This record gives sequence, structure tokens and C-alpha cells, in this order.
Amino acid sequence: MKRNFAKKTVLGLLAAVTVLGALAGCSKQETKQEETTVAAGSNTEPVTIYAATGGSPKPFTFVDTDNQLTGHNIDLIKAVFDKLPQYKLELEVTDFPSIFAGLDSDRYQIGVNNFAKNEKRQEKYLFTDPIFANEYVAVFAKDNNKAETIGSWDDLAGLKTISQAGINITTALENYNAANPQNPINIEYSEEDLVLQIQDVEAGKYDFVLMDKPMFEYYQKEFNFNVTGVPINNDVSKDLMGEPFSYLIVSKGNEKLVEDLNKALKEVIEDGTSKEINLKWFGSDYSPSYK
Repeated sequence: MKRNFAKKTVLGLLAAVTVLGALAGCSKQETKQEETTVAAGSNTEPVTIYAATGGSPKPFTFVDTDNQLTGHNIDLIKAVFDKLPQYKLELEVTDFPSIFAGLDSDRYQIGVNNFAKNEKRQEKYLFTDPIFANEYVAVFAKDNNKAETIGSWDDLAGLKTISQAGINITTALENYNAANPQNPINIEYSEEDLVLQIQDVEAGKYDFVLMDKPMFEYYQKEFNFNVTGVPINNDVSKDLMGEPFSYLIVSKGNEKLVEDLNKALKEVIEDGTSKEINLKWFGSDYSPSYK
């Protein structure tokens, strides 16, 4: 009896061990399958991309009366990301210098503020293909006879202007002064928005303010200033501003992101979305052409 009982006990223990082993094996297999499922699911989760803007100048980027971020650059970057489901775009408004600090630390991956390209920026950041083809005007008060004498950058020498530090327009003015120290343009730096700058020119406080032509046309249509815009030759501007284009700037190390942005940007331009956005904000198409 004892032997049979012992034998049955041993057989029972072996069976229990076998069942537990099988259950453990199933548990491990299920766990592995769950991990694989999670891993596979994570591959479909979009990567969050943080883009920063200074919220000016209008109409490229600004906060409207409903406290919503909008403008040409904002509409365009949203249209680009609509074609990139692998990414999720998060837009943040910050002060202009903080865009660069955020890109340096990779807190932001993209700067969207109608940025021009220059050598200093190219050393620190990546650039997409152009997003906007600029033209430039020097804005004078209508009763300022000096406007009639302007035919080149040299004609601006000795005149007084107002501009914001760090933007492409100011860089061009500074480049001109560096090349012509004997007869520079008198630059007064200001954080005033362009409406106030144009009003200062209108009032005679400054001789002129240099602006993107499409931006000037937008402001003139909205505010009907008593000013006039004198075209600045783009061939000359190239020497001071580089190519007359605007770009998205991207933090270093995000080459794949730039590649994807360029692909989507080309689609947005070729399918007419960029043109629609330009017509909405400017009444004319300033989309760069890709050949």
C-alpha cells in the first residue's frame, strides 16, 4: 500500500511539474507575443516633432484675435506634415532668440519663421529646400523725395532705417555696411513690430524700412499707409542675403527629417497646395519652383 501510494504520489508530482512547465512555457510564449505586439505597435506610433515660431512677422506667422497661431508659414508647415503620417507636429510660440536656443538643445527640431539662409546659420543648422521665393522693397513715406533717387543699395547709404536684430533683412543691411564701411546705412535696432516700424517711417522718424515685397503688399492692403515701396534689385540682394528664399531650419542630427520634409514640400508645391496658401495670404503665388 505504501509503495503504491508513494508511486502514485511521485507520478502525481511529475504530472504537476509537467503541467506547470507547460503553463510556464505558455506564459513565456504569450509574454513574448505580447512584447512583439507592443514592439510592432510602437513602430506605427508617430514621432512627435516640435516646431517653434516667434509669432511674427504677420502674415507669415502670428497669433490672431481668437488666440490661434496662423499665417502663411503655419499653414504651409501643417500642409507638409499632412503628408507625413509618421510624424506628429507640435507648434510652440516663443520669443525669437529662443528658437535658436531650442534648436541648439534639440528641444525644438524645426524653426518656422520665414528664415533666410546665411553662412553662420548653415554652420549650426540644417535647411530644408526653399519654402518661399522673396522679393524686397525699401518702404519710404510718400512725401519723402529721397524715394525718387533710389535705384540701388548704394543709394540707401547714409540713410536711416529701423530693423529687428537677427532677421534676414537686418543681416543684408549689416553685410552691406561691412562691405562699405566708408558710407554705411544707419541702422537703428528695434523689437517693434512692422506696423509700428512703417508708422515711424510714415511719420518721418526714419528714412525707410526694408521689407519683403509680399509682406509689404499685405500690410498696405490692410492698413493703407501713406508710404510707397521701391523695388530692390534681386541680383544685388543675392550678394547680401544669399538666394532670395525662405526656409525651414532643422536642428543638427535630423537629416532624415529634412529628407522627409523636402519630399513632402515638393508634393505640396506640385499639387498646388502651396499656391493656394500664397493666394490666401498675399494674392500672388510666391512658391519656389522645383525643376
